[in-house]
Amino acid sequence: MPQIKKAILKFNIEDDLSLRYGHKLRGFFANRFEDVLFHNHKENGNYRYAYPLIQYKIIEGKPSVIALEEGAELVIKNFLDIDKLKLIDKEYTQPESRLEVVDENLDVSPKDEGLKFKYKLLSPWLGLNQKNHRKYLKLVRDSSEGKQLEFLKRILIGNILTFAKGVDWWIEDEIIVVPQLKAIDIQFKNQKMLGFVGEFYSNVCLPDYIGLGKSTARGFGMVAEVIECN
Repeated sequence: MPQIKKAILKFNIEDDLSLRYGHKLRGFFANRFEDVLFHNHKENGNYRYAYPLIQYKIIEGKPSVIALEEGAELVIKNFLDIDKLKLIDKEYTQPESRLEVVDENLDVSPKDEGLKFKYKLLSPWLGLNQKNHRKYLKLVRDSSEGKQLEFLKRILIGNILTFAKGVDWWIEDEIIVVPQLKAIDIQFKNQKMLGFVGEFYSNVCLPDYIGLGKSTARGFGMVAEVIECN
């Protein structure tokens, strides 16, 4: 069973922050550290389009950083250098922090064993790119529930494969996903966007707090298991 290293850095501050502070936390780290994995902007001005190995979250109201593999090594190396957090309109001096490093199992259970894993979305999932968004509005949104879920299922499977590729995990078995999702309107970068909340079942064992879909580095699409991976 393959494993990946995951670092979880949590700041225990006095305030409970909303999810929108994930974007502000990313901005702080992007300005503080030069390595491309902290912000995904290359020196030549291009963008690193691969799955983000350092992601910025608000977990239970607290600013948190989830880092995988090389990203985890960077966070482990640099977290003691953070003597303050400046999140645009809020500044915290000498914030109490806690770093946890774990080895996470990655696994796909056989199809005949059923859907062993259940995940809850802790933040809205932005699963639709421009092309899929147009298709969803035109052909899917007002169709049957079964057609909607089939459409979203294919996108979720693609998101899982993007994560797997990002951590060099080659999945040969069939991925099964059964979503139970509800569409909601959200505000992101002063734009109205379509997101989804809810949960999904799968035969894939995923690490807690990773993101799926768009804007995962800013905290969207964060998943947590309800039925634990063994």
